Amino acid sequence: MKKIILKTLLAFTALLFVNCQSNEDTATAETIDPRLPNQEVFKPAIQLVPKKQTAKSTGKSAPTTKHLVKMYSFRLSKDQAGNDVQTNITDNRYTYDSKGRLNSVDRYRNNQLYKNITKFNFNDANQVTSTYYADIVAEINSGGFISKVTGSDGTITDIFYDEIGRDIKEVANGTYIQEIEKLEDNGEYSYTEVENPLTATYLYTYEGNKVFVNIVQTEKNYATLKPGTTTSEYEYKDKITNITYELTVDYTKAGIYSSEPIFRCYIYDWMHIVDWKFKAVSNGVTEYEQRYDYEYVYDADGYLTESKRTTTNIANPLAVPYVLKTLYTYE
Repeated sequence: MKKIILKTLLAFTALLFVNCQSNEDTATAETIDPRLPNQEVFKPAIQLVPKKQTAKSTGKSAPTTKHLVKMYSFRLSKDQAGNDVQTNITDNRYTYDSKGRLNSVDRYRNNQLYKNITKFNFNDANQVTSTYYADIVAEINSGGFISKVTGSDGTITDIFYDEIGRDIKEVANGTYIQEIEKLEDNGEYSYTEVENPLTATYLYTYEGNKVFVNIVQTEKNYATLKPGTTTSEYEYKDKITNITYELTVDYTKAGIYSSEPIFRCYIYDWMHIVDWKFKAVSNGVTEYEQRYDYEYVYDADGYLTESKRTTTNIANPLAVPYVLKTLYTYE
């Protein structure tokens, strides 16, 4: 039996670390172009730099900006007695500087500080001057968008955008590790880890309220057992996996994150997703096929207080749906 270990293709969490445009510029772009999410009625939970709040024509004072201070996520399941049980708990807490800019994200376990996840420093132009997160490096283009991400494992991802800053293409180059099993002359098995090149190209298209992502992943010199053999005899050829995403989105609502340029290369958080179907096929065989369905709850000011994502295994209808629930706390 062999085991495949794939290194991370794209360090998505690096998207929190980079420069952003001014609040005024971002708000103007979002107001003008209907192809970007509306962040007026329903507010993004997480903003690196707070949006500029203005009084409406009614004469009422501008609304107070709320800061997310805690995001508590867990898998929701039932025990044998039918009671709700929380497992796989993630407890992230957010702190801000005197200007309301996101300063730090910390991970807690059992209500005790576990480790710092992210740290930000800004200049007077609301640009990130330095940050910390697991040795991930992000490069920014002249428009304030991430153009390249280098992961801690050396994977390099180049990112491309359309005229309004939507992600349209990502090209990742890295490696994968495969554990090869060999039957020795003495009858014992030995195991060797072999590292080979891995590439992946992501292509994004936007049609109405749908977003389609087509991914072609190539693992060079992939080892498979020779047909008709029961021992560890392998043949080596490239393994090509085609992965497709189909997302239904609602442009009238904000996503989890502010849609400032720094978040647009990770659409799965800055767009409000209603459902998401994904499928992976390799050599004509479906490796997995699943669907996410989302539910959201907002407070009277339009801030997200609860979200729930239900995972359905389409390839295996008998599998129990996986429910991930997140609670958001503000100050």
